[in-house]
Amino acid sequence: MGQRDGPFYVLSFFLVLVFLLPSCNRQQPPVPIKIGLAINLSGRGGTAGEHIRDGALLAVDKINSSGGINGHPLELLVRDDQNTADGIRKADESLLQEGVAAIVGHSTSRNTLIGYPVVTAGNILLITPYAATNNLTGKDDLFFRTSVDCTLYGAKTAVLLQRQKAQSVAFLMDMANSAFVLDYVDQVKKHFSVQFAEIQFNSRKETNWPEIIKALLAPKPDAVVLLTEASMSGVALQKLAAAGYSGGRFATIWADTPELLRYAGSSAEGLSIITFIDPENKRPDYLAFSREMEKSFHKKATARSSRAYEVVSILADALKRRKENTTDSLKQALLSGEYDTILGHLRFDAYGDVERPVYEVIVRDRQFRRKGIL
Repeated sequence: MGQRDGPFYVLSFFLVLVFLLPSCNRQQPPVPIKIGLAINLSGRGGTAGEHIRDGALLAVDKINSSGGINGHPLELLVRDDQNTADGIRKADESLLQEGVAAIVGHSTSRNTLIGYPVVTAGNILLITPYAATNNLTGKDDLFFRTSVDCTLYGAKTAVLLQRQKAQSVAFLMDMANSAFVLDYVDQVKKHFSVQFAEIQFNSRKETNWPEIIKALLAPKPDAVVLLTEASMSGVALQKLAAAGYSGGRFATIWADTPELLRYAGSSAEGLSIITFIDPENKRPDYLAFSREMEKSFHKKATARSSRAYEVVSILADALKRRKENTTDSLKQALLSGEYDTILGHLRFDAYGDVERPVYEVIVRDRQFRRKGIL
């Protein structure tokens, strides 16, 4: 019986090898390279976060369809920071635990300052298209941004106020993002010396518009500068119009979204916005991005979605060029590059701060129009 079984067992052994060898030779799929996106999706202003998320997702899809990061797929992990200090820390800590190569976040200067020590202490790079506070300017650290800072914004706002020959300026300051608005006002004052009034409020609390408008108009300003996000800027413009104000009105990139026009209506007509986003961008890659946004998300491209797309594209380029799988190597790759993006040409200085042009954009016929480079 043993003699008859011998050939049977030899044959069985070879049959097993035939089935096993192909699976042994089959290559494992490449390991994804993870990056994080920490933004507000559910707190006040969460609609803007949805634009950011969609722009970032579209960039990842584009990168992966073109081969990923040197053959590795790019994976975007999205966390809702809920626009609260606790939510910001939890979102960043969650992404750090996932082993991300970098984190894109957050959607305001205030929120970025809260997340900054959490992310950089974990030896991970933090990059944002949204924070303009000078508190992070000129530091040799792990922080990068594609947004210009308040130094340039303040200087350019002063140029516009000088052109108008304003003798009295009133700032409406939403202290919910104090890191941005305080820096902005300080920089304007450094470049323009007239009578200033600072009217502060906090959009996280109940807003008393009659008192705010009364305080804004008390010094009889030649110009009002709205340091407020889109919905608050829209309401302020309506209230100013109802009060009969006819002086200059200026807003910042914080209000540079379609929601501004929805809230303000015709009262936004003639408003000047200081921004690095060109509303008449005709670059072929930007137009392709705009078409894909409408096709994939049924939304028009916005300043927020385009900035998210841009920053993920820049990050992907640096991930491809880094010499080692380390944060320091990624930092050096970012610093050594120059980027032609959907929004134009940019580069980083030695501290990870961006160098790019700033525009004056004016609202005409309920549309954003480029008036010129400042």
